[in-house]
Amino acid sequence: MKKEIIKHVALIAFAVLAVGCNDDFLETQPLSQASEEQVWSDQKLTEAAVLDLYQGTWAGTLTREETTDAFTDQAVFTHPGRGVDGYTEGKMNPAGNFMDMQWFSWPELYPFIRSANLAIQKLTANEAGFDDAFVTQLLGEAYYMRAFYYTQLMRQFGGVVLLTEPLGLDSEANNPRGTFEETVNLILSDIDVAMTLLADAPASKQRAHLITAMALKSRVLTHVASDLYEPSKASSISTIASYSNPELIGWTSGSQADRWVAAKAASKALLDATTGYKLDYTAPATQAEAIQNYEDIWLQGDQNQDYIWGRSVEEFGFGSRTYPGGDGWSQGPGMVALYHGPNGYHEWAGTTPTEALVSKYDFADGTEFDWDNPAHAAAPYENREARFYSTFLYDGGPWKDRTDDVVKFDKYNEIQTGYYTLADGTIINGVDTRQGPVEDWNGSRTGYYFRKFADPTTPASWPNDLQKVDAPYIRYSEILLNYVEASINSNDEGEAIAWLNKLRFRNGLPAVTETGDALLELYKRERNKELVNEDARLFDMKRWLEGAESLNKPVQQILIQATQKAGTSVAAEDYRKDTSLFDYVYKPTDIVFENRQWQDKVYFMPIKQEEIDKDASIIQNPGYN
Repeated sequence: MKKEIIKHVALIAFAVLAVGCNDDFLETQPLSQASEEQVWSDQKLTEAAVLDLYQGTWAGTLTREETTDAFTDQAVFTHPGRGVDGYTEGKMNPAGNFMDMQWFSWPELYPFIRSANLAIQKLTANEAGFDDAFVTQLLGEAYYMRAFYYTQLMRQFGGVVLLTEPLGLDSEANNPRGTFEETVNLILSDIDVAMTLLADAPASKQRAHLITAMALKSRVLTHVASDLYEPSKASSISTIASYSNPELIGWTSGSQADRWVAAKAASKALLDATTGYKLDYTAPATQAEAIQNYEDIWLQGDQNQDYIWGRSVEEFGFGSRTYPGGDGWSQGPGMVALYHGPNGYHEWAGTTPTEALVSKYDFADGTEFDWDNPAHAAAPYENREARFYSTFLYDGGPWKDRTDDVVKFDKYNEIQTGYYTLADGTIINGVDTRQGPVEDWNGSRTGYYFRKFADPTTPASWPNDLQKVDAPYIRYSEILLNYVEASINSNDEGEAIAWLNKLRFRNGLPAVTETGDALLELYKRERNKELVNEDARLFDMKRWLEGAESLNKPVQQILIQATQKAGTSVAAEDYRKDTSLFDYVYKPTDIVFENRQWQDKVYFMPIKQEEIDKDASIIQNPGYN
């Protein structure tokens, strides 16, 4: 860690300013060419240095092929050799490189913390005499970003090394981990400071302000109130129970009930301070309305009330809503459709839904889907809840225009992930299968693709013509769900049901009738569906102690076999989904890909051995010695 941190002593930024620019910024000396003294004495460079802190958020879920859902029961990463199996197969170890991705990498996040510390130090001193309002806002953003990065580390490692001043070249390598409680307290302290400093900052969907900080506080308090950190619950996990330093990975004092009360209060404060999107239904929205409601949230992006903070196409208010072309791989959410879309559209099927996720989606009337029910199994894609149609691309489902070279395989712009046998024995491999005629190596292994966060009109042509869809990091709906969870755990089921109904009505589902354990399970299913591919399930399955439930099972595909009915006529080039011409059989089937097995040690990430070799005071997490 020290080596990574001191690399950033001479320069503030990693390379050139990549936060978007207007004419003034174009005239500013790049951070990579400025000395530390120059940076903190020039107002434009000072602001650029603070905006540079946001760069560490850009390597998250929606800017990678491997979303965090690919490490859970909800999705699978199509392409082997990227380290995902290190997690899903329980092979994590301190010497390996498995899952060392920037969004929760110890060595990659600490440089941002070091830069935040430097910004806090320099802005507090304000030797350049900058205007008070200017300094106050930037200082609030620096505290917020430090809290954000420590939150990312805490959710993976527990207690971490707590640095509040920038380390210099002469710093000693003796920085032991703080306890879990100390880590949480620092995060909450930073958030509270940020809330004070940002109280009058302009509202923004890209830069932190008061509402952003309040939302992060809800997330943190909800996370740390959960069972993973409560000794009376986590003791059921032998790896955790036998760990000799429990103070590093959980609470050793205090009441879980009190923690849920704090989480409830923080979440309600945010819900009262702003508003969500279309949460005023008093009965379920129609199916068409509900489908549109869910799509609006991400297609409208930062223009939608539900969007609190994230990576917008228009970064920091500068420039137009476009992404540059070129040979770079950093076009952010402009790449999402290309990363995860169907191979029949020349897209890459990076992370695709599993049947386990698809089966979580109810019918429109709220009935749970069940493959053991013959009627459900005969028509699994009919009359499902609205979010199903907004989230997935499935066999026979409509999608955007095919490219000119693929029209000959599909004239109707419908997803083809099945295998279709004509009356003369001809077998058609669906154009979007791994056996299809277009880029078969990029085909889904599960028979599904994600529609969510993909523009239904724009071709995903790389490196040009990328989509213009924003990537949310925190949504109002997450805070609503946090409030529901805290209410359930605070024995306030009436409040939980009232707010859960707001979400369900917007999504076209009937009112909640469950209570007790059934209510908690319904809530979890709602959260899984609402926040799919938004960096939620990985952390939720761990804090709920559901690692084994999520990963101790093989990935399933949906195997679709269609046979032309006798006496009908259809040409191979005219195939489309048609139950009057074909009999369809749907069969969930295990696939031989990733030998998924859960290891309890994976509740916490291993600290790289090279970090411990640099600083012997750092204690390793349980199960990795």
